[in-house]
Amino acid sequence: MKTKDYKIYISPANHYKQYAIPGYNEKQQMDLLAPKLVEALKKYEGVTPIPATVFALSRDYQGRPEEAQKMGCDIYTALHSNGGGGKGACLYYHPKYELSKKLALSIVAELNAICPIKSNRAVQPAIYPWSYNEWNFGEVREPANKGIVPVLIEHEFHDTVEGAQWIIDNLDAIAEADARAIAAALGLKLKEVPGDVNGDGEANSLDAAQILKQDAGLASFTEEQLAAADVNGDGMVNSLDAAQILKHDAGL
Repeated sequence: MKTKDYKIYISPANHYKQYAIPGYNEKQQMDLLAPKLVEALKKYEGVTPIPATVFALSRDYQGRPEEAQKMGCDIYTALHSNGGGGKGACLYYHPKYELSKKLALSIVAELNAICPIKSNRAVQPAIYPWSYNEWNFGEVREPANKGIVPVLIEHEFHDTVEGAQWIIDNLDAIAEADARAIAAALGLKLKEVPGDVNGDGEANSLDAAQILKQDAGLASFTEEQLAAADVNGDGMVNSLDAAQILKHDAGL
């Protein structure tokens, strides 16, 4: 596998499985999650997220793995939510690839860390290998057959009210958790963003507030934070830098 410049295919579920909350389903929510994950991954160096544009309706699941292969993708990430009345995130990986298991372990840990619903999976952590006698889990089987490292993420159980509500309410946080976990498994670092003093990959009002605290003597920045905070390049960190960040955050 490559050590940098990973191409990651993003495949949201194409199932209209109904959530426990009326008016919501798996395809709808995963279609909303996918672009959020794309943007979250763009914050890291050495990764190119590639959203799916095709789907094969049959159970062979050939369409998207074929597209991922044509695009030269290294990793295939399938975004799903679960059914069956359980609790907690569940991940499926392919035993052919050690990185597949590494991704699964990293992602399930991040999701469990942000979700208040305690997993009741019999196996902890809840990651499961694809088996050669299984006809299902095509989004694990077919990418692996094409030389792509797969991981299938069941973010939470959507057929419980608390699970469905958590998914619906936390798509941004879920996308960030998925991206953090993928980056950690691949050893990727956040891109350096001028003005990003809190290290979340963005320059916004939170960073401006920290800069104002620093300027008032209420915070103490590291050398790296001072370098990031001096957005106007005058060698000082003060309210002028905070003002520039606020303008940027407002699109001005």
